[in-house]
Amino acid sequence: MRNLAIVLAACSLAAAAQRAPAAEKLPEGGQGIAAKYPGDALIEKDPRVLLHEDFESGAFDTQRWSEISNKAGALSFADDAPPDSAGTKSLLVTAKLGENTGGHLFRRFKPGVERMHGRFYVKFAPDCDYIHHFVHIVAENPPTPWPTGGAGLCPAGDKKFSTGLEPCGFNAKLPPPGGWNFYTYWHRMKKSGDGKFWGNSFAPATPHVPERGRWYCMEMRVQANTVGKDDGRQAFWIDGRLVGDFGGFEWRTAPDLKINAFWLMSYITDRWTKHPVNRVWFDDVVVATDYIGPIAGKKKAAATGPLR
Repeated sequence: MRNLAIVLAACSLAAAAQRAPAAEKLPEGGQGIAAKYPGDALIEKDPRVLLHEDFESGAFDTQRWSEISNKAGALSFADDAPPDSAGTKSLLVTAKLGENTGGHLFRRFKPGVERMHGRFYVKFAPDCDYIHHFVHIVAENPPTPWPTGGAGLCPAGDKKFSTGLEPCGFNAKLPPPGGWNFYTYWHRMKKSGDGKFWGNSFAPATPHVPERGRWYCMEMRVQANTVGKDDGRQAFWIDGRLVGDFGGFEWRTAPDLKINAFWLMSYITDRWTKHPVNRVWFDDVVVATDYIGPIAGKKKAAATGPLR
């Protein structure tokens, strides 16, 4: 949920975070794990990689994913893949107003980590409307095999923090599906005008609105803070280019609160979404403890013809 007051408060908070000194220069382009594994072949063997999913099997792997939400057939497999991909299939999430709110794949990691990167390729259908919530990285103690709620609540510093890399229309000021931003919950978040704690937004000064019908390589990073310090950080990349980098977070107050979940989802509600059918494709997901980067190797020709 976002209203103008929330957005303005969040933007001021984001500006303060941007002023925080960066502890290290973040890599870009082909400087990551993927560069060593052309086509992502055997990337799951790298000790830094926690999860690799390319959807080529055409089946949902319950060993790879802790929970799968597929109400009213929201999840399916499509014969469509990014030009970078070595494969031919992807995951299609079809969200239909009145039938479902979309779908998700969720993975809980044990033990958790101090830093998590999540890379995924994504494409929005040409008629896709605004999305309410999207891909998240979560820290939670105690961990559960499924995602838990908490909308409108400020989490305790020893219990939870989360951030979602999401497209947001900011009250329709940006065209669908919206501009990329982080939608963030942690124990020092700002309260909204209605007295509740809705996620704070962290967005680049220049909006980045994805072109619908085009594949993008997205990557997000969350770095936990040293307990007692505000040296936590979150950042995101588009096609290997660092676009958003925000520091100065005291994410947690206890060292045993680890980053331990990756949540791949496309979620809609009729609050922002008016189009009856909204399709989003995902592919070539990698979760790791270091920068991953786009798929390396020779690109295949882009597919032509109508979207499936």
